[in-house]
Amino acid sequence: MKLSVNLDRCIKAAECSTYHAELFRARDDGFPVVVVEEPSGDQVEDAEDAVRVCPGNAISLSREER
Repeated sequence: MKLSVNLDRCIKAAECSTYHAELFRARDDGFPVVVVEEPSGDQVEDAEDAVRVCPGNAISLSREER
């Protein structure tokens, strides 16, 4: 699974970095940075929650085919 943020859609509400600081941090300009690009274990549930609560619908979690 790959966690990512579309910065064009991000409204800088900081929901991700506030509630899921283990997965995201905020840059100086307010945009988020993904800290864990490939979540595993309990992080997957937190990543799915971040996708659901993002007010800009900017976060995605996709399955990567190898």
